[in-house]
Amino acid sequence: MLLAAGAGPVCAAPRSSSERDVQLVYCLDGPHRAGLVTAGVRLKVLAPGSTAVPDAVRPVASAGQGGGPLTLQQWAERREDDFGRACSALMAAASESPGTAAQDDGGGGWLADFLKQLPLLAAGALLTLGGQASERLSAERRQFRQQLGGDESAYRTAVHDYLAAYETDERAEHTAVRAARTALAGTLNRVPGPRARREAARAAADTLPLAQPLRGDRDGYLLDTEGRVEYAEEQRSAMEDRLRLISELNRSKLYWSWRTVRDRITRRDTAGAAV
Repeated sequence: MLLAAGAGPVCAAPRSSSERDVQLVYCLDGPHRAGLVTAGVRLKVLAPGSTAVPDAVRPVASAGQGGGPLTLQQWAERREDDFGRACSALMAAASESPGTAAQDDGGGGWLADFLKQLPLLAAGALLTLGGQASERLSAERRQFRQQLGGDESAYRTAVHDYLAAYETDERAEHTAVRAARTALAGTLNRVPGPRARREAARAAADTLPLAQPLRGDRDGYLLDTEGRVEYAEEQRSAMEDRLRLISELNRSKLYWSWRTVRDRITRRDTAGAAV
């Protein structure tokens, strides 16, 4: 507003110009009339006591011009410089003012401003969508890791319970192990890429121990209690070895991407050597 005040009469738009039309439409519009009077009083081109309602303003007396009461329309017509100065200040103070856009871009208006800001708006939208997608993927990965960990824990518990029972009874119930193994294998078969991680997960699913209940004999010999204890311990070790391989699946995507590239090179070299 201080800049507009200092600009003086040069702020008045030429008669019959687009700038003048904008000033008349904007500043004489109902919601802006009170602001126009306030701007005029502060710039000392209107005397204190001027009001928009009722429509009565008192221009400051100047050479050859009296200061009698006028309507805002009359003031705009008879004191063009004063009106233009107050109106320009009002529009400059209002960031959404159409007059500001008209002065800045030669009359392009809101559409030109929108087009200028469109790249920033698009970039902001893309960043928002990217952030939401990243957050969603992170949540899905956390949920999947939790499910894998839960299935792994259930399988370990079922195996330990079964083997403990098998050591004393070769006909121990195997149903819980089968169910836990099936659940864990299903989760492993849904492990996402890179390719090397998917292949490792599927290999682990296929080789989980105790797909079937243990027999009471081995290599043609019936097993006594001591033999079953030894057999059960071997199965526990095999299970823990396999579960340690499963824990490797949680390594970084960068690691598994490197493994994928390495395996591809190895397969290519092997195929070339065979030819």
